[in-house]
Parts: sequence; structure tokens; C-alpha cells
Amino acid sequence: MNREGNFFVGLIYGIGFSIPLWMSFFGWIKLISRLVS
Repeated sequence: MNREGNFFVGLIYGIGFSIPLWMSFFGWIKLISRLVS
């Protein structure tokens, strides 16, 4: 029970940290493609 709770909290933290990373990643791709073209 406790292990599942910790896994759920880790999953929420992983999603919370990965969303800004993906947004910045796509932002850099758009910036680079705009500079290249």
C-alpha cells in the first residue's frame, strides 16, 4: 500500500517535471528552425 502511494507520488512529480522540460524542448526546436530557415 505504501509502496503504491510512493509510486503514485513519484509519477505525479515525474509528469510535473517533464512537462516544462518538453515545453522548453519544443520551444528550442521552434527557435532553431526559425533561425535556420
